[in-house]
Amino acid sequence: MSNLIFDVNDADGKSIIKKIRDAREKRSDEVSRTAGSILEDIRKRGDAALFEYTERFDNVRLTPATVRIDTARLKARAKMVSPALKQAIRAAAGRIRSFHSGQGLVGFKVRTLDGELSQLVKPLRRVGVYVPGGHTVYPSSVLMNVIPAQLAGVKEIVAVTPPRDDLDPGVAYALDYLRVAEVYCVGGAQAVGALAYGTKSIAPVDKIVGPGNSYVAAAKRLVYGSVDIDTVAGPSEVVIIADKSAPPRLVALDLLAQAEHGSGDEIAVCIVESRGVADRIAAALVKEIEKSPVKNVLMKLPPHAITIMITSSRKESVALSDSIAPEHLQIMTETADKDVKLVRNAAAVFLGVNTPVALGDYFIGTNHVLPTGGAARFASPLGVESFQKRISVAKASPKGLLAAGRYVPVLARTEAFVHHAMSVEERIK
Repeated sequence: MSNLIFDVNDADGKSIIKKIRDAREKRSDEVSRTAGSILEDIRKRGDAALFEYTERFDNVRLTPATVRIDTARLKARAKMVSPALKQAIRAAAGRIRSFHSGQGLVGFKVRTLDGELSQLVKPLRRVGVYVPGGHTVYPSSVLMNVIPAQLAGVKEIVAVTPPRDDLDPGVAYALDYLRVAEVYCVGGAQAVGALAYGTKSIAPVDKIVGPGNSYVAAAKRLVYGSVDIDTVAGPSEVVIIADKSAPPRLVALDLLAQAEHGSGDEIAVCIVESRGVADRIAAALVKEIEKSPVKNVLMKLPPHAITIMITSSRKESVALSDSIAPEHLQIMTETADKDVKLVRNAAAVFLGVNTPVALGDYFIGTNHVLPTGGAARFASPLGVESFQKRISVAKASPKGLLAAGRYVPVLARTEAFVHHAMSVEERIK
């Protein structure tokens, strides 16, 4: 591989940071056009278009009778799961449920000079979960998306997953274990369209969650507004802030764990404050890449995908990480508990040598559906509140109406909304 080490304040270092930012802005117009065309066709022709695209892209011919995976078939496939995976899914589900049980919006009521104001919290009625199933399978994605929705009180949860030779036993077990009974074997932008607009076979939802390929991501972006979405998931990202206490091989493995996803746009950045530490991590990286079972994937990555940046201080290291606002941030320093207090922008933070990102991806309970592409500046991980909505309720007293009547007409007429003003004035005559 080419040079891995850069000084953040040098021209080359600044160039690499710019390339990382530019890569995040990259969006395929062709993918968006294709996804948009598919969505419009689904909106107009419903099932007919859904089945045509499934046959074209997945070589599977569906009918209204076969598009839904019935309960008997789901349970039959779930029974084929290995005992080890069954135990892992159940254990992970318990931890995910435990962590998310502390989340959620809260209703409240306050008395004011004008009367009474309150906030109601309601769950979404119907949510669609996209479960990827193209090149590999993701039972963990089922757990991460379904459990917070259930804790929020969502009554109808529907899953869609691309058709394969047959439903993966791990995915089937996760769905059956969580009692998700409405499952459809459709994927891609066409599945997003079906969830967003509805067809004769699939009723529309209020929100679509779950990761997918570039066409799924583009489709989710385009249907936002007709339905809510969790996030437009981009390539995986990690920033690791490390010092001399971090074992170089573990740092290297953690960087490669994100770089191996295979889209070619992954970002794995290590930030250190010592050239010696940088050299040791770079040497470990080269060694691990050379013997990696997925070396062919790693070697196709662009030069900015895996880098080691040298800063002059911990403060500068955190500032650089904040400017990247990564999906995952690992802090592998002797003062990790102190350093995390300086962090402002990161979707999920993992502290210390014993907490690789993989723990959060699968097991310990935090959600792995995270904002990418710098969206951690303003967005949060998927959680219970992602499946809830707030409703404001107001009840003015007679005195409150009179008090507001002094001011509302002034504000309304200033903005040229005469009937706003009159609706109040008539009440206080």
